Amino acid sequence: MEKFSISLPEELVSDLDALADANGLTRSAMIREATATYVVQRKSAQFEAKRRTRIDDALAGLDVVASQWGDDDHSGLEYLSEIRGEGALGDLPRGPEAADDE
Repeated sequence: MEKFSISLPEELVSDLDALADANGLTRSAMIREATATYVVQRKSAQFEAKRRTRIDDALAGLDVVASQWGDDDHSGLEYLSEIRGEGALGDLPRGPEAADDE
């Protein structure tokens, strides 16, 4: 375990010590717990932001595919919903290549 010094305002230290005492922990244990929680939350927020970007990119791609199928009021999100079984797949246009087969 690595040791280092930090500076905190006196009021924060008092609150930290009171909370640690109430929970039967040392000051160091409280700081470790608080730091670990903070790090996990930050990593989770960064992961969620990247995940949201990937979802937005995928939906944009579905919008492109939907536009290639011709005039249609469906958005990429609506197509995704139908593909996932949340709507009727039979209502989906089959794409431009399907028209050549008919």
